[in-house]
Amino acid sequence: MTMAFHQIRHTDGRAYYEGRPLTLADAHLMLNDDILRRAIRPGAYLRRERSELVLVTEIDASH
Repeated sequence: MTMAFHQIRHTDGRAYYEGRPLTLADAHLMLNDDILRRAIRPGAYLRRERSELVLVTEIDASH
């Protein structure tokens, strides 16, 4: 069974994505697209916390 994620949050709790369920692969593709469009800085990654995905950026990781 493939997990699906309805939400992706920033580490501070703000919503990065809310909508139709995404697989982890789809979420990574969306993140890569946002990096290419310069909406998210390179080096950002997705971390799974329980049943939720969290977007971690360079700024978040340095704290």
